Amino acid sequence: MPRIACLLVPDLPVAAACRADPDLAGRPLALSAGTGTHAPIVAAAAAARARGVRAGHTVAQARAIAADLIVRPRDEAAERSAVRALVDVAASLASRIEAAADGAVFLDAAGATHLVPGEAGLATALVARAARVGLAARAAVGGSMTVARLAALHGAEVVPAGTELGFLAPLPLACLAPPPEIAATLARWGIRRLGDLARLPVAEVATRLGPAGAVLVRTARGEDERPLAPQALGGPLEEAIGLEHALDALEPLLFVLRGLVERIGVARLGLALGLDDRSRDERPVPLAAPTRDVKTLLTCLRVELEARPPRAAVERVVLAAVPEAVRAAQLGLFSPAGPSPERLATTLARLAALCGADRVGAPTVVDSHRPGAAGVEPFTLGGAPAPPSANGCRLVVRALRPPRPVEVFADRDRPDFVRGEGLGGRVVGAAGPWRVAGGWWSDGAFARDYFDLELTDGGIYRCFRENGRWFVDGVYD
Repeated sequence: MPRIACLLVPDLPVAAACRADPDLAGRPLALSAGTGTHAPIVAAAAAARARGVRAGHTVAQARAIAADLIVRPRDEAAERSAVRALVDVAASLASRIEAAADGAVFLDAAGATHLVPGEAGLATALVARAARVGLAARAAVGGSMTVARLAALHGAEVVPAGTELGFLAPLPLACLAPPPEIAATLARWGIRRLGDLARLPVAEVATRLGPAGAVLVRTARGEDERPLAPQALGGPLEEAIGLEHALDALEPLLFVLRGLVERIGVARLGLALGLDDRSRDERPVPLAAPTRDVKTLLTCLRVELEARPPRAAVERVVLAAVPEAVRAAQLGLFSPAGPSPERLATTLARLAALCGADRVGAPTVVDSHRPGAAGVEPFTLGGAPAPPSANGCRLVVRALRPPRPVEVFADRDRPDFVRGEGLGGRVVGAAGPWRVAGGWWSDGAFARDYFDLELTDGGIYRCFRENGRWFVDGVYD
């Protein structure tokens, strides 16, 4: 027999709003379907319901009932973020997961029992992990999705196999939310509880109430209309929030982003801003390594926003994150430890903002014969470099980018004296010339004569002559 676990959040719209803005927790909050005094209330927090506010009231009616009522427009993006967080919680314990349209998440409990001590331990673990992402959830395990959902709604953790009908029998009929006309008919028949409904013959109910009545009878017996349909997981995680007032300054925007960043760990970060001119500002925020460090992520976001401020005030913020496991770093016995991934990500973000993203990375060889030609590719953490060979050449050239112009005095076409910025002296040793030419098939043709020159200032320089001009492009260390 299958065993299904259900993870859900009662009053999901209210819980999602409080997750996006923790200051609303415990306050008399009501969510409306739009703006204006005639917009209907679609959900109300417990404190608001205690004051008499109900779904269906208009905003004006709700404010007349409770003077201290806080009204916010319903934020469907925040609800989607909360459901995705529940799916992520379920994915930490099971692989077969289905998210229902109302935000409830179902998972195959049979595949998670080796990770937790029993089904009760699974329900407890789901609730605890949901609390870590800011959601007060309920969880239960039963023989079907229907039983698991009803158990979670009514505070039961586990419904043992074979006891489903006994558990469902005393529950009120209203927990199935039957259509009003069917509910009225069942009330005339004296059907008040699920046990009363489950005892009716399905065929007779279908004849009188149609297919919807038959579905209600099967649901009252704990039967599902279909089995669990696992969904493909993956893709970016999104945390979104709609702002009550547009923000046109950086510090308030970073304060909003902090609450979103605290709930994610990422390898790639994307920021989308809804602006008050009805446009959308989307930008990637690259990271050198996966991290959950809030300070590092906020620094990268700050650098990106300072380099390219939004063109208008911000009304909506969506943070998309691609999760990735943190790579283990293999250190060498004879090489020093490198920087931490968090510090490296922060440094690269600052350099990209100062110099441009296309000028920060790792050097790479390009398909060219031009001396010194090189490109830049995105930097990734690699293994520790191999120690230098004891038999290898220890003479190293330090390239100068770009090459520096120098003045060279020649005697019989041989360099005799060199003068330039930061160097100068008589030539005491020379090797060359070596002719390097290429690119003759394109507009970037070049021809250079290279010399290695030792000067009286103690330095050894790599110089070249091109089109009658002299340059130094390297110093031997």
